[in-house]
Amino acid sequence: MTTATKFDDFAQMVDSELKDLFATRNLPLYDMMVYHLGWDETPTPISTPSQRSHGVLSVGSALANGGDPEVAIPAAAAVELVDKFCEIHDDVQGGKPKRGDRDAVWWVWGPAQAINTGDGMHAMARLSLFRLLDRGVNSETAFKAVQLLDEASLLACEGRFIDLQAQERVDMTSTAYLKMAWDKEGALYGCAAGLGGLIAGADPEQINALRLFGSHLGTIFLIGKELCQLDAVGSLSKKADEDLMNKKKSLPVVMAFENATASGRRKLGDYYFKRVLEPDDLPGLAELVNELGGTDSARAVLETEKSSAFAALESTGLNSEGKALLAEYMSLMMESTSAD
Repeated sequence: MTTATKFDDFAQMVDSELKDLFATRNLPLYDMMVYHLGWDETPTPISTPSQRSHGVLSVGSALANGGDPEVAIPAAAAVELVDKFCEIHDDVQGGKPKRGDRDAVWWVWGPAQAINTGDGMHAMARLSLFRLLDRGVNSETAFKAVQLLDEASLLACEGRFIDLQAQERVDMTSTAYLKMAWDKEGALYGCAAGLGGLIAGADPEQINALRLFGSHLGTIFLIGKELCQLDAVGSLSKKADEDLMNKKKSLPVVMAFENATASGRRKLGDYYFKRVLEPDDLPGLAELVNELGGTDSARAVLETEKSSAFAALESTGLNSEGKALLAEYMSLMMESTSAD
């Protein structure tokens, strides 16, 4: 079995666990959750690891640490549900009518029910962790798993708070951006990697190293996605990017502000002091960000984050096979992010 095939199998294992969690729940509230997970009448394929990326990392981390992937599945499902809870709330907060190629939950059922749906998924995530007890995990480890998930969930909310706060400001530094990215995207990936190690019996130092590795991964994925979005601006095959339209401070934009002279900052301000951005603004904004070195600077930060991720992976104490497995996961996820 190739590594890629193994990750595909992990994605299916996580999906099966998620479906089992919803099997006996019939209230329409759960239909909304099922819709977001892609299992309704027009299902979204989930045959690739990128569509269950947090769960796959958790299972992969358990295997890399010498554990049984099957035992880690409830934890993998839990962190996946928290990610989906965050996605639903992100769509409401950003006013995005689409999630990928499908209508967002709030667009179909309204913002109020979307908030209920997201909150319900967070509760389901915590309940999923207690299914670890059915897999022979002791209560102390299960309790620690709940703690790891709750800590990551809170950090993910903190990161989103900072991200939203920065939308109407132009003074976000690259240091502040990285803290935001570390929390908003890195926390759940760090949790996923740490949960796998915890369930496989890794010691606290190894678990912290795995969490560090995962946190760098989440930051890498966010920066990679932002660079791809900026590259796609002006392409007739891509719709105008909602994040840029909402004046989100992506790393290329943050770096452009940091690099710019007073004249360059005024030019950027011509865009960011507008009440709203229009689709016709985006090509000029993307060109200006490139001219001010924002894109190249963001790519340099991305390379630094990659080096940090590999350093964290080395510090886990995993054997060569375990490190190779997680390095391959990182490579596959970066490819999928570039393709989005």
